[in-house]
Amino acid sequence: MNEVFSRSVHWAVGLVCCLASMGAAHADPLLTGNAFDIVVGVGSTYSASTDTLSGGTVSNAVGATTLQALKDKITNIGLTNINSSYSPTTSAVVRAGYLGFPMILQSATNSSAVNLNIPGLNISKTFSAQATRDANTTDLFDYLKANGSDILSRLQQKLTQQSSISPVAGNPSSLQSRMVTDDFDRGFTAFASNIKSPDGQEGTSTSNLMGVGLSWGTMDTGKIKTDTITLPLSYTVRNDLDPRRQWTFYMPISQSDTAGAKAYGVNMGVAYRMPMNDDWTLMPGIGYGVTGSIDLGTAAAMMAATVTSQYTVKMDGYDLAIGNMVGLSQSDKLTLGDYSVDPKISNTVFRNGVLFSMPTTLLGPKQALEFSYILTNYTGSTLYSNQYQEFGVTIGTNKGANTARSYLRAGLTYLTGENGLTATRLNFGYWF
Repeated sequence: MNEVFSRSVHWAVGLVCCLASMGAAHADPLLTGNAFDIVVGVGSTYSASTDTLSGGTVSNAVGATTLQALKDKITNIGLTNINSSYSPTTSAVVRAGYLGFPMILQSATNSSAVNLNIPGLNISKTFSAQATRDANTTDLFDYLKANGSDILSRLQQKLTQQSSISPVAGNPSSLQSRMVTDDFDRGFTAFASNIKSPDGQEGTSTSNLMGVGLSWGTMDTGKIKTDTITLPLSYTVRNDLDPRRQWTFYMPISQSDTAGAKAYGVNMGVAYRMPMNDDWTLMPGIGYGVTGSIDLGTAAAMMAATVTSQYTVKMDGYDLAIGNMVGLSQSDKLTLGDYSVDPKISNTVFRNGVLFSMPTTLLGPKQALEFSYILTNYTGSTLYSNQYQEFGVTIGTNKGANTARSYLRAGLTYLTGENGLTATRLNFGYWF
């Protein structure tokens, strides 16, 4: 698997590090409903300010599902298939998009030289030692591979700032966002966050709990969708004297699909729930996660440390809970083959919410219906979306029923974020 990811990184460095300068801080120029696209212009010019080709003969944007599919199109044969006016001797401009970023390659009439310009990374270089464009393009890729670690790290950082579909950070489907959401759920919205039994007394069950579930979410940027499936796995150890004191070991596993391009992620960690009094509990936690995609040519690691507070007010017939979390999230160096990648992302995250809980008999006794509102803010490294709002409804076992030996929850969440991001998430969880 490490060798496969290493090959993917080679392709990524050789193809998608070719960023052109963007006019807007959060530009996201996805030309097709795919993660990758390519436009070929013959006798055309490229404008970086508008990210468009004009003059001559310009092809329509052609989508590609994976990074390898995009690579296959950047050959003389592939370019001719996209624009029949192209030949190895015509003046040409190739605009290839990777997760919304343009890659620009240019060649003059009757010239085999290939010019590469990456204003955002201060790279401008012409390759002309070989007799053909394909051979000079190979030299271009070799040059990028030789400088791969630095270029790929800077690329991943740019993607978290300017692409709505980065698997690393900056959107609700990214590794960073999933880790933050999971930590808050364990400390506030999940069953273990409750610190009181229905009658205000401690529960008596001290059995440990195995947790399994399934979460499905879809994120829409207005141009492209990302579907994510998560399998949350956990094991909770409850204190014999006070079952409110709990160690939780967790390992959610996820797969996301961006217009056919697959990405995978896993994060592992531990959290400890500490009741401060009958109304207030704290849950510190630490975690480490990795994500990678052969199709997208990305890979990264993330560390996180959080503290979540829940304060519960028991009212007549219902409960009102207030949740607050502060956390530190930072990328870590991930070594794949010849490359060590670290996008150097560092954020402080604040996640605050309110939850209204009322008893219900829709699914039987000891059930609760909950409504929640959660606001998340990221500070530090610039992200594509630095703020999210979430509206949720959940039904399941009453969290205060500490004597129960199993818990069941199902819920729906609707999320909105900056730059037009929207997401919907369905959750199901069972602890036994």
